[in-house]
Amino acid sequence: PPSGIRPRWASLPYSMHMAGPREAIQHMIIRKNFGCTHFIIGRDMAGSKSSVDGEDFYGAFDAQDFAKANAEELGVQPVPSLNLVCSGDDEKFEYITADEAKEKGLEVKKLSGTKFRQMLRAGEAIPEWFAFKSVVEVLRAEWK
Repeated sequence: PPSGIRPRWASLPYSMHMAGPREAIQHMIIRKNFGCTHFIIGRDMAGSKSSVDGEDFYGAFDAQDFAKANAEELGVQPVPSLNLVCSGDDEKFEYITADEAKEKGLEVKKLSGTKFRQMLRAGEAIPEWFAFKSVVEVLRAEWK
């Protein structure tokens, strides 16, 4: 690279504990210890649902907000992952942010990770707007 900085990829053997915003902070600290200066944090990172009523323990953006609030002290810059949705039909579609779709009054398609895994296990067709066929084929081959 022109800057002389070379990125490195290293595997971190760590299992999620589903501890929500606090776990996001833990991940930021671990990665800082490995030399990272930024941390990509998605919607509902390390979130979990109640086994009683199925409701989320944490809000969808609580981890992102908590990370932003603690970024200066941690010395790691959180990079929030946008909440993307799919708009359009099966032949022609685009990915836009959920906020933009709402502003424009667009209908969107959603497929949760849980539903995706259920469909994958059941051998059901996965929509092309959600995952490339080649990716689905690899996942199905490995899932068995």
